[in-house]
Amino acid sequence: MVVGYVNCGDLHSARAVFDEMPARNLVSWTVMLMGYTKSGLMEDASDLFDEIPERSLVAWTMMITGNSQSGRPEKALALFRDMEKAGVEPDAAAMVGVISASAQIGRVELANCVGSYVDRKGIERNERVLTALVDMHAKCGNVDQACRLFDEIPVPDAFSYTALIHGLASHGHALRALELFDRMRDEAIKPDPITFVGVLTACSHSGLVDEGLKFWRSMVHEYKIEPWPDHYACIVDMLGRAGRLEEAHDMVKSMATGSHAGALGSLLAACRTYGNVEIAESVAQELFVLEPENTGNYVLLSSIYASKEQWGDAARVRSMIKERRVKKLPGYSWVEDSHREQRLQTKSP
Repeated sequence: MVVGYVNCGDLHSARAVFDEMPARNLVSWTVMLMGYTKSGLMEDASDLFDEIPERSLVAWTMMITGNSQSGRPEKALALFRDMEKAGVEPDAAAMVGVISASAQIGRVELANCVGSYVDRKGIERNERVLTALVDMHAKCGNVDQACRLFDEIPVPDAFSYTALIHGLASHGHALRALELFDRMRDEAIKPDPITFVGVLTACSHSGLVDEGLKFWRSMVHEYKIEPWPDHYACIVDMLGRAGRLEEAHDMVKSMATGSHAGALGSLLAACRTYGNVEIAESVAQELFVLEPENTGNYVLLSSIYASKEQWGDAARVRSMIKERRVKKLPGYSWVEDSHREQRLQTKSP
């Protein structure tokens, strides 16, 4: 009954049956935990995990993977360290969750530590592990290592290609990213929307505007992919960098998904570079609605006015910050305490 309810997504009924069971074996605990983790209900999963009388490798893996997939990479790594303390040895599935969590954190030294751990422990280098390693090293900027690992994959799939394309595009290797995309298509592997985000990013960073527009049209007409806000943001950024502000503005206005702060922010920055006050004013007004507390948008518009010696307008925008009590948005840091850092580097991921 618990399995049936979990498979149907009815976790409330599954838990009701689970709680009424006179005796629970490892399978019943694991199935209930699987339901919570697959649904992203990590608080419920954590509470249940704390009650499990015997924590199997499968249970540990579910918790590590679930936290990683739910955007809680530090919690995933903390669980992995707890698993090691409990004397449970990881397998390939557990390491995929650890590697994915490390990729989200994006620290080079952590990526190197995790890669060394995989080698030291003799973890099976199957396609999932290799793809996760490619993604981790690519996101952390270790593009050469990512390429070497990619070459180890016997038959790369769309996930493998996409991970490396993104890494290359994001770390100054745009042409290599586009060459890899050509290879992907030559091997008749269908790109997905995420692949095209990487491709368009590569075109934007390398100034290949016409090529980027061709890829955009191919995505929409050949592959029938509905553009995401991220796709629009890439195109707007690409056109803005090239000074084609009118086209970029038209693209923003044509977005089927509605206004997107990332695309508008890129366009506003381009307006500053090229001194276009008219478009800047239009874009800034939308940003003030979407991100009313983002000081950067006000400061950017003010600096655009100042560059044109429109001192009154510049002062007016700056006064809006005080009038609206706009506060600077908090930054984020992955800096960890020294004790934890020492443990990561000397023992495990």
